Amino acid sequence: MTTPKDTVLSACRQLMEPIIGILLRNGVTHKDLALICKQLYVQVASEEFGIRGRHTNLSRVAMLTGIDRKEVSRIKDAWQNNEQSAQNQQHQDRLTRLLSAWHQDPDFSTADHHPLALTIDGDPQSFAALARRYGGDLPASALLKELKRVGVVEDVDGTEHKVIATKRYFVPAQSDPGALLRAGSVLNDMGATLHHNLYKANQQKHQPLRFERRASNAQMPVETAAAFREFVEQEGQAFLEKIDAWLSEHEQINPDKNTPQMRLGVGTYLFSNLIEPEADEDTSNEEDK
Repeated sequence: MTTPKDTVLSACRQLMEPIIGILLRNGVTHKDLALICKQLYVQVASEEFGIRGRHTNLSRVAMLTGIDRKEVSRIKDAWQNNEQSAQNQQHQDRLTRLLSAWHQDPDFSTADHHPLALTIDGDPQSFAALARRYGGDLPASALLKELKRVGVVEDVDGTEHKVIATKRYFVPAQSDPGALLRAGSVLNDMGATLHHNLYKANQQKHQPLRFERRASNAQMPVETAAAFREFVEQEGQAFLEKIDAWLSEHEQINPDKNTPQMRLGVGTYLFSNLIEPEADEDTSNEEDK
């Protein structure tokens, strides 16, 4: 029997999948995310689950989140003082450890701490030996591929037989900071609308549901994707320009500082998913025979 908790966890997997992709591409580990999640559990439980509009007390936050009261208190103090967790700052990436060793371990570096050019594998002074000593349980080939991808290790003299470190610290390929911040804002807006419609509109009867609709068709030929993209860009842009004109027409010009204001807006986005054809059961059975 599927419980409400099972359902929300299934929905959470769908919600988190693209977010995890963004995090991995920017060097965020599961430990980093777990720390943020713990902080957010305490923050949201404190702000949104109090009685009669007051902040939630420590005992209730602990009960709701499953985090003990002492940890809740510590997290609230750090959050309210806008401090970054020392645990997060002290976390050392294994790739940085490997690169640092390449500059310091005398088996893999010069006397003045410059990295030696290493063969990929084979002899004692190889990248494979370095990876076994400092790379944890990750395969040497996977470590080397990632280090090359972000440009901190390169082939010597254009060959593939020897490699050398070009930097001492591992810095993952970064996305444009502005684009990342915008992505976070877009996901926050979308999630806030869904959260409002699922819970807040029901709890607060004077708040209507916010507009949220989708139009999709799962039987589209692949060759229509480009034409649909062009259609959405044209029509979506025209729609957003109408929205922008309406907002500009109704905005407050030089409002009084004591006058409350709202942020209003609409977002549009295109989505596409390739649906692989299902295997023919009759054909499969024939082949098995």
